[in-house]
Amino acid sequence: MNHIDIQKSFWKGTLVISGAALFVKVLSAFYRIPYQNIAGDLGLYVYQQVYPFYAIAFALSMYGFPLMLSKMVSEDENNQFKNTLTTTLIGLSSFFILVFFLLHSFSPMIAKAMNDLLLVQPLRMASYSFLFVPFLSVARGFFQGRENMGPTAISQVAEQFVRVAMILILTIWLVSAGADQYLVGTAAVFGGLAGSLVSVFVLILFLRKQEVRIEAYGRLSLRKTMKMMGSLLKGGIAICITAVMLALFQLIDALQVVPGLKASGMEVLDAKVNKGIFDRGQPLLQLGTVIATAMALPLIPFIAKSKQDKDYERINVFTGLSLKFSFIIGGAAAVGLAVIIVPTNIFLYEDGNGSAALGILGVAILFGSLAITSSAILQGLGKISYPVIFILSAVLLKAALNTFLLPIYGISGAALTTVISTAFVALCNLIVVHRMTNVFHVQRFYSGKVILSLILMAIATSLWKELWFFFETEGSRVAAGFAAVSSSLLGALVYMVSLVYLNVWKYEEIIMLPKGKHLVKWLYKERSSENG
Repeated sequence: MNHIDIQKSFWKGTLVISGAALFVKVLSAFYRIPYQNIAGDLGLYVYQQVYPFYAIAFALSMYGFPLMLSKMVSEDENNQFKNTLTTTLIGLSSFFILVFFLLHSFSPMIAKAMNDLLLVQPLRMASYSFLFVPFLSVARGFFQGRENMGPTAISQVAEQFVRVAMILILTIWLVSAGADQYLVGTAAVFGGLAGSLVSVFVLILFLRKQEVRIEAYGRLSLRKTMKMMGSLLKGGIAICITAVMLALFQLIDALQVVPGLKASGMEVLDAKVNKGIFDRGQPLLQLGTVIATAMALPLIPFIAKSKQDKDYERINVFTGLSLKFSFIIGGAAAVGLAVIIVPTNIFLYEDGNGSAALGILGVAILFGSLAITSSAILQGLGKISYPVIFILSAVLLKAALNTFLLPIYGISGAALTTVISTAFVALCNLIVVHRMTNVFHVQRFYSGKVILSLILMAIATSLWKELWFFFETEGSRVAAGFAAVSSSLLGALVYMVSLVYLNVWKYEEIIMLPKGKHLVKWLYKERSSENG
């Protein structure tokens, strides 16, 4: 296979994994909207209290360990990969059985810390998700190490599709049967486990098709085994932390919001409902950062390869372009959501409760996008420890700020601490990225022009939204939906035209984007002919 074929194979595999991950992210964000419509804010509260534990297990089996294992398999020169896989399967199984046992046993203590002992059963159900991590990680790591991305992508999509379908089917059935919200939440977590089980079956079918058996042909020494497992756990957990930054912030809120609201004098039931209202923002935050995530995934191996080739110019170009894209898209999503949050809230969740808090939370889309992209850049440069340290520091920062702001400002305070924490990670990451690449001196970001475009977009969107609401007096969900969608489309058009008119995008940058030649013809008709 020549160099060109290898490069094509590399990009094809990367795009397959990125496409699957994008689909998974969108589906994961979308289903919580109908779930809230069916189960209500209290039902969403129950599910979101335990969701971070599932999200961590999911990330470990999807991002963390498969990436580390694929590297081990691809670098194997003595054809000992089956021995490696067997050893890691036994090691990971032992570790995660312990994790399962601890989480299952300490569920009452965690529920007590959340100020809700009724969460014990949903938490115990979530603990089972860690039992699937070893096999999923080893199987996906094996296929990715052999540059076969199909099984990983198909298993991810199948897992998420079954999970979402099971969650919604079980929720509709139980709510119609009059079940309480805690049973509904437990069933929703069970839906996630069903998805993981399907993913296991899919991977087993691929392994059997290739006649692969994970078995040992020799014995690794205890020293080598401990060294391998230490490296695997350290690297896998580090990668996972960068992938679940927002879920870690959700975990802090799960532990602090209800007790904090209760401390402010709110009744326990009202505090739980308010937490559910606050959790409405999580799908919006996840959808807002999904583009940055989709860009970040293929960025890691590309920058790593550029660093290996010592092609620093290419690193600077793609680092600058990805950060610029995250800034432009993340800024638009954050500002746009803040302007249309009231009709969006009514359209998606039937009422406008908590719109102020959700509008504040939307600002985290900008900083979250920059944090995710910059973390991927640092990971590609081999500096994974930096974003891990920054994210863990941000978790502590959020916990400290919640203690002060929650009793005073309620869920708006929790939203503000998320914004501050994501901004902290983004700023720290960007400082390190600049020190390593000098990207802000090499690349131009036209920040002033982008901010001017955001202001113009906000003005146009706000005027259209207010004009629509002036003539529409019913305040129905359909009317709110039209106002939200039409305002966002108008805002996007104004923003795009402004960016083009102010020359924020360079000709060569647009060419590098997907379908770049078509975009140039549409946006820069005259310039394309001059540059042609």
